[in-house]
Amino acid sequence: MALRKRRQALPPLLPRQKKARQRVELLGAAAMTGFALLIAAVFFASSLQQNLLRSPEVAAVVSAVLVDLANADRVQNQLGTLTVNPVLIMAAQAKANDMATHSYFAHTSPQGIDPWFWFQQVGYKFDYAGENLAVDFSDSGDVNNAWMSSPLHRGNLLDPHFTEIGVATAQGMYQGRPTTFVVQEFGKPAKAKAVAQAPVKQAVVPAKATSPAVATTQSTETRVLGSSVEEPAPKALAVATTEPALAAALAAEASDSKPFWAFFVGFPKDTLRYAYYLIGVLVLLALGVETGFEMRKHHRKHAMKAGTLLVAIALLFVLANVLFFGEPTLAATAALF
Repeated sequence: MALRKRRQALPPLLPRQKKARQRVELLGAAAMTGFALLIAAVFFASSLQQNLLRSPEVAAVVSAVLVDLANADRVQNQLGTLTVNPVLIMAAQAKANDMATHSYFAHTSPQGIDPWFWFQQVGYKFDYAGENLAVDFSDSGDVNNAWMSSPLHRGNLLDPHFTEIGVATAQGMYQGRPTTFVVQEFGKPAKAKAVAQAPVKQAVVPAKATSPAVATTQSTETRVLGSSVEEPAPKALAVATTEPALAAALAAEASDSKPFWAFFVGFPKDTLRYAYYLIGVLVLLALGVETGFEMRKHHRKHAMKAGTLLVAIALLFVLANVLFFGEPTLAATAALF
């Protein structure tokens, strides 16, 4: 009896006056509508990743994020971190541009150009060099995890011989669909680099190479080379490339100081996940305020609205994974010289 009286003595969380309660319920309904619009807006914002990567500035930030992930993996495996070399960035960008322009995905192009051609084009003389490729890029974490899960690509990422890295992206067509190509170049400069290395110049990407070029180096023979597959001609509007020299300058700047939005463009899947977590908590909080944190029969409609929004969040996240964040595709092999 005493407990019952004590419960009855607790003040209600919602106002007793009818008009005041109506105002609270009206605000709750408006909040639920706002959350519904926000859920849809966040979903459609996630689809802008590919368009954002057409910007050289955004692409440079994503490249810097991929370098950080590579170095984090090396630190975890008691290896030294890799230094970003603008010359390797130029080589990576030239290779990415070539794949995007000619619509192929392989270490060796349909014209027979191997990965070391791009090192030679930018004047990078090396004792050791390697190349990792990926296509269908959407999230930096997914691509790095895919590389680390592949023994050959993991070997390049964790190769103790490498001391420098350059990463670049380009957009083009592959197998009839627009996509983003990612190139990761590794290197250890030749010992005579300080004397023989030429100043950095803008790389010129050949439109049509008639014969493969061979990098002049005293390193060991090529152990792995990818196979090339000829693809249909790309659509011009789908191709978005960056001049290698500009990519190098922007990537070097991004490596030194990343903007606050680097996480959003580098990890759009995680951004969407965390945004939906936050919205879900706010939906439940709004439901509690709207019902006075009580669940009575006449509150069922409020609970159904909140439940509908939570289900929509789950479904849209799954749909985004299918439409916007597909699994990246790796080359069948990694290239190592």
